[in-house]
Amino acid sequence: MANTLTQIPELSASRNLTPFGAGEFDRQNASRPMREPQRVGWTDEKGQRLVAMAERMRSAASMDDIRAETAQRAMEDQMTKNVMEQESMVGPKIPKNEYDAALATVDMEARKDKAGNVMVYDLPSGDMGGSYEIAGINDKYHPAAAEMLKNLPPEERRDAAARYVVEYTKPFTSKLPEPYRSFFQDLAFNRGVGGATKFLQRAIGVKDDGALGPQTLKALEGLNPSEVMKNVSVEQMTYERRLAEQNPERKKFLNGLQNRVSNRYRLFGNAPTG
Repeated sequence: MANTLTQIPELSASRNLTPFGAGEFDRQNASRPMREPQRVGWTDEKGQRLVAMAERMRSAASMDDIRAETAQRAMEDQMTKNVMEQESMVGPKIPKNEYDAALATVDMEARKDKAGNVMVYDLPSGDMGGSYEIAGINDKYHPAAAEMLKNLPPEERRDAAARYVVEYTKPFTSKLPEPYRSFFQDLAFNRGVGGATKFLQRAIGVKDDGALGPQTLKALEGLNPSEVMKNVSVEQMTYERRLAEQNPERKKFLNGLQNRVSNRYRLFGNAPTG
């Protein structure tokens, strides 16, 4: 079975890959330049509203962590504890690189209206993500956050979704070496913490138990981050094709998923090696 990641120039030289095609879930906004976050005075009315929203987002992240992957209960208990111990999400307390990477994730995932605002949209049959979604945040795996985003003014959804991406993934990404964090922030949001960990473990040849522990982190030492992330991308597409073989209704998503994986590597995969 051929791997399909040849939009990534580095991949075609080392693997037998076939080209991408445009797919139903190919995000039109993936190549947009990332906008700088707007800075406002946090003491004004909008600032107070954002502070209140941030507190709700922290609560949503905590609830959704617990619901998302029951097999990772112990890990998610720790994630929830970490979320609750963190300070407010609002303003510069989120590192700029994490926030900008999360905005890129939102732009890859989101559908936008004519004004450029993130939309709420219904999911098609076979998606397995529930009934509706906002920038990849669906009502099955992230029910509290999805409801919150749905009820926000459209012009505030992009920022709020990016902050949720950071909050939801940080207990996982903070364990990784710096060159991997933006890539795995996106992957863990897109395919869950357990899924992201298993793709990584398969790529580096350790037991794929879905737990990011000392053995997995030790195995990363001395490896080329870009090569690791390239192989993780291949592992994800192997998994996605297997799902499509088991459920033919998912075949219609493959082209879009291939583009999604390629865009992640294009944006985040060229990490420094030293």
